[in-house]
Amino acid sequence: MSNGRTTIPLKPITPRSPRQQKQRRERLLIVLTVALVVAAWIVGYFTSGTDVAPLVPELLPGTAQVRTEGQLFTALDADGNLIGYAALGSAPGYGGPIDILVAVDPEGNILNTQVVTERESPGFFRLVKSSDLIEGYNGRLVTDALQLGQDLDAVTGATVSAEGVAAAVRAATRQIADNALDITIPPEERPIQFGWPEAILLLLFASGYLTHKWRNRVWKKRARWGTLIAGMVFLGFVYTVPLTITMIISLLSGYWPDWHNNLYWYLLIGGILFVTTVDAKNPYCSWFCPFGAFQECVAAVSKAKLYRPRDLNEGLKWVQRGLALAAIVLGLALRRPGVASYEPFATLFDLRGTAVQWIFLALIVLASLVTYRPFCNFLCPLDPVIDLIAATRRWLKEGVAQWRKKTANV
Repeated sequence: MSNGRTTIPLKPITPRSPRQQKQRRERLLIVLTVALVVAAWIVGYFTSGTDVAPLVPELLPGTAQVRTEGQLFTALDADGNLIGYAALGSAPGYGGPIDILVAVDPEGNILNTQVVTERESPGFFRLVKSSDLIEGYNGRLVTDALQLGQDLDAVTGATVSAEGVAAAVRAATRQIADNALDITIPPEERPIQFGWPEAILLLLFASGYLTHKWRNRVWKKRARWGTLIAGMVFLGFVYTVPLTITMIISLLSGYWPDWHNNLYWYLLIGGILFVTTVDAKNPYCSWFCPFGAFQECVAAVSKAKLYRPRDLNEGLKWVQRGLALAAIVLGLALRRPGVASYEPFATLFDLRGTAVQWIFLALIVLASLVTYRPFCNFLCPLDPVIDLIAATRRWLKEGVAQWRKKTANV
């Protein structure tokens, strides 16, 4: 007998295929990774900052009181007489802003300079500190050019960091000149620096993008070896400008260097993002990464092959991803992009580093004789970042396709 109710048959639940389950895990990890990175960024944003006023008496001896107006400090003695002025200048370095406190007497002579905060890789900034750059400002006038290559010597091996120091000092002296000394300094000229590094980078991008589509395997292999050697020689040993996790963290932190002086980095990162997003290919790592090329040259000596043990491959992949995520989270939370960098690039291309860094490089060289690109495949923090971009691209592409399908059916 019927009780008057209509029974609607339920559709059977179709179990997810292994591919769908993997895709779901991948997208969940993307969301969790982004959430963790955002949380680290927020922590770093609210915990960064330094109280500068207590440092003024160190640069202007005899100071009894300090009057503060923004980033400008007026130093007075116990009787209220003027001793001098100090100002905090900030400018982008390689790993983020470099903040420098500059002290000037009432006549406009620079008395002292002090680095308040810097976020550079320790190796790079060690070169700046060991040079005469910072002490070289003492005794100069606020009206001097204070430009590297003009009245100041550049620092070999740390050009971006040195320019950051110089620009921060210029920013501080300009504040003092404009707001305290009533001195008008002409606007600073900022020409776009486009030279051989930028030109070579564009050529390598074009070569890698075009030749990877060749069907002739012999010529494709020859072209790839040509770009690899060029990348190792010019981007590695000659100009020492390989891409590192420090630059990625710096950009995520909101530390965007002046494009006039750092066009190379915008071309490099912009090119990788563009090609990876549009073509789902990573031309940098495969075709002209300097350290990747070095490993391949070592592997060519012993004819080492790629070694991916099935029982360890998944675990090693997660170790690599974990190292990359830890480096990014730590760099963002501490607002020091270079603090977690573990790439041995500077040790190889600049021939400098600590004992631990030299040992690490030696282990990578020995491993390269046994297996193909060991650092790139198992340790490099850039590979997981590019994988994340590619996975996000696939997700967005599928979402757009589903949206278009639904729109077409309406």
